[in-house]
Amino acid sequence: MIRLYQDLVGDWIVSQSRGRLQSTIKQEYIRSILTSYSEARSLVLTLNKQQRKLGYKTMGITEKQLGFQFD
Repeated sequence: MIRLYQDLVGDWIVSQSRGRLQSTIKQEYIRSILTSYSEARSLVLTLNKQQRKLGYKTMGITEKQLGFQFD
């Protein structure tokens, strides 16, 4: 799974988990911190392309954002 989100200090985080969802083997999590949205989006597209070459498919899972206000 690949996630793209912005942290509280404004950095863009690309989070990638590897491993089988229903396996007893621990999943590996990789996080990349980037300073711009365009860099982060480019990384997501590259990772997506790599995963598709390996046979991964889109599951169509969406996340609901809670909309906290930190003002």
